[in-house]
Amino acid sequence: MLFVHGGSDESSKPTNDPSEPPRAASEAPKPYSVRQLVDLLNQTLSTIDGGRRIQVIGEVGSARLGDHWYFSLKDGSKAKIECSFFAQRRRLDPDAATPVIGSLVIATGQLEYWDQGGRLSLIVNQLRDAGEGDLHQRFERLKTELDAAGYFDPAARLPLPSFPRRVLMITSREGAARRDVEETARQRWPGLQILMHHVAVQGTLATPRIAAAIRKARAVAPSLGVDAIVLTRGGGSLEDLWCFNERAVADAIFESRRMATARHLAGGPPPVPLISAIGHETDLTIADLVADHRTSTPTQAAMALVPDANEHRGILTGRAGRMRLLIERRWGECGARLEFASRHEVLRRPDRLLVPHRDRIDELDRRLKAAIAAQRVTRLARLERGGTRLERVAPKSQLAVASTALDASSSRLARAMRRRLTELGTSLNHAAQRLSSTSPDQVLSRGYSLTLGADGRPIRSAAQLRDGDTVTTRLASGDFDAEVVAIRPSEDPHAS
Repeated sequence: MLFVHGGSDESSKPTNDPSEPPRAASEAPKPYSVRQLVDLLNQTLSTIDGGRRIQVIGEVGSARLGDHWYFSLKDGSKAKIECSFFAQRRRLDPDAATPVIGSLVIATGQLEYWDQGGRLSLIVNQLRDAGEGDLHQRFERLKTELDAAGYFDPAARLPLPSFPRRVLMITSREGAARRDVEETARQRWPGLQILMHHVAVQGTLATPRIAAAIRKARAVAPSLGVDAIVLTRGGGSLEDLWCFNERAVADAIFESRRMATARHLAGGPPPVPLISAIGHETDLTIADLVADHRTSTPTQAAMALVPDANEHRGILTGRAGRMRLLIERRWGECGARLEFASRHEVLRRPDRLLVPHRDRIDELDRRLKAAIAAQRVTRLARLERGGTRLERVAPKSQLAVASTALDASSSRLARAMRRRLTELGTSLNHAAQRLSSTSPDQVLSRGYSLTLGADGRPIRSAAQLRDGDTVTTRLASGDFDAEVVAIRPSEDPHAS
């Protein structure tokens, strides 16, 4: 039997058992029994706030709603109290609020220590809404922000593979979600290979590790032959699942999908979809909204991703039966047609089919010979008439006249070309003289010079120079380098 020592303070001895005899001052204190301690705790709890019902305001952290409602309340300090709202008490409060995870509520009731469960609970008599909790507000703000940025666009989501051969699962190796996915997937398709990427799925360090795992999984999935990625964990309170509501995880899912899609458009492997299966059916996280496909539980993720081998085996069996019936029917039809054809007169006496064709060929041969003879006579007559007309037109005389005209035209063309060349030469000389008069070399020959900077460009203004600069001066014959020792700007303010 389990006992708890009550200490040496006289005031700590139980006072609710009148049958216990009084102890002497020198007598050692007796330990409390578990029942005595539980009764003492409940008596003490009943005196809080003068024995009146107490009100507690807090954010709903977890909730199990059946005939009886069991939920927890928490605040920003991470303090938490378990609450029980029994059905018979709830019927007396028709306006009772429903404890939704993340909502802020005010619970009214009495504290009670449950002896069989060994825990402290607030026995609720009345429950009212008090607004939204801090985590719920943060969730809604991030959801609105990501929605505006296009993170939830259905058009960007990748389709699930029809028959995946290898799946990569991102979760904790100790979690029940891993076992649910593996057992369900292998029951549905025994040949499926499941790879495991272990990460922490709860706690302050979980968020960066999950984000890094998602980015790495998207990058290496094609090289590993992975057809789909499953991000999963079991159920829990809103705090337990909060690492999947962080911006870093949403960015990892969205950006890794965008990079994988860009690589595919550039000729790389096709992108691999990511399925989110976090918590239970009532849980919804930011990762669920950004993922390519969302399922409510790990088991449903395996069912949505992995085909059922028994179902497909039944489909194939049915199709094979229908195909067999069609083949047998077709075989019977062809056999009947073959038997009917074998009794036909044509197949029994095939030589009769050749008689009309032989007669037709003989007729066509006769007609062809007659047409060739008639055509030969016609062609010979046309040839004779053509020879007579050719002699009348005298091609030799026509050729002589044409030759004379050609010689005359050739002489005129030669004279015209010589005259044109003379005119063009004169124009070219005049243009060369004008060009020579404007040439920079002609200007230099008259005593002028051209000053060039270090970059080889002409110096047009003294403002372009600094003391110590090296310039090159080009003359009509040769050039020389000089160093600038003084600069005298132009007095003309309009000089450039």
